[in-house]
Amino acid sequence: MKIFVEKAKLESELRLFQGIFEKKAIMEILQNIKLSALDGGVLELVATDLEIGLVSNLQVDVKSTGSFTVNGKDLYDLVSKMPEGTMEISEDNDLQVMITNEKKTCKYKMLGLQSSDYPELPANDMSGSITLSLADLQAMINNCYYVISPELKFNLGGALMSISKNKLEMAATDGHRLAYTFFSADTTITDPVEYILSRKTLLEVLKIGSSGEVEFSFDNNNLFFKHKNRILCSRIVDQKFPNYKTVIPEKTEQTAVVRTEELLQTLRRILIFKTRNNGVVFKFSKNKLVLERTTPEKGEGYDELAVEYSGKSVGVGFNGNFILDFLTHIDAEKISVGMNDSESSFLFKPLNGGGSHFIYIVMPLNI
Repeated sequence: MKIFVEKAKLESELRLFQGIFEKKAIMEILQNIKLSALDGGVLELVATDLEIGLVSNLQVDVKSTGSFTVNGKDLYDLVSKMPEGTMEISEDNDLQVMITNEKKTCKYKMLGLQSSDYPELPANDMSGSITLSLADLQAMINNCYYVISPELKFNLGGALMSISKNKLEMAATDGHRLAYTFFSADTTITDPVEYILSRKTLLEVLKIGSSGEVEFSFDNNNLFFKHKNRILCSRIVDQKFPNYKTVIPEKTEQTAVVRTEELLQTLRRILIFKTRNNGVVFKFSKNKLVLERTTPEKGEGYDELAVEYSGKSVGVGFNGNFILDFLTHIDAEKISVGMNDSESSFLFKPLNGGGSHFIYIVMPLNI
């Protein structure tokens, strides 16, 4: 196998694969990326961890066809540090991968593994795919993924994506908070579908592209996302997602409007003292919000800011990091905080007037 490819082009594509590789793979070859030089000047890149997989096709100068696998992180690190310009990559059926720059002043040899031993990825011809706005899908993921802890398994270890003819929805929860978002959509689907997307799948969809549309398809075992020259596949999470809509308050009796940046900086300040549950007391009163924190081992904090609020006085405890997560993932000058009493869930919304609808529910914390 021998190909010539622009360094910047290959580096950009290899970067997309870095999230696929696990630090502790169950098989050594899963640390590798499979490169196949095909007729027609195509370089196919493939990586998988057996749960998700990514395939990408690049137009390159193919001098001779062939394939091999090599450590994916090492290849990316090497390519990213090569001089700019054209690179030559070759392998002469001996699993010794030679990588050189155009002037032959940089010469590296990497040891590979047989491509025939690499797991096959599930295939889908995308013939019955659903076309979605990539920007809308990524905006929903950005609103939800941070709620999912990497330690959570099964039904809480992912976000529920629902697609109907007129709406695209996503929800994620860890049992203490809920992120729910939806966009209006005009899809060709006749029967609504919903699937749990793992946290890792969500993060990879965020990287698959930056604009345009994505084609979504599925079979009995896998989900597929196709954007231009890339296809991401993900094994279906065969679990039942909690009935999250029961925790969304039908109405809130009182609402405060708070400046996002002001609350964000105040929270960062008061959370300097680390504790087990990062508890912060929020006290709402007429046109004022007070944040208080007491840590017996380290000290105490008091911070107040002006808000728009005319309801009755309410004091409540939150995990401060939960509120911080919400504030750092929205693009709005102000937020609304809906409440009924100090024991019920609170409803946070960005006031950005965009096409998305996003609510963030947080349960109070006993402090």
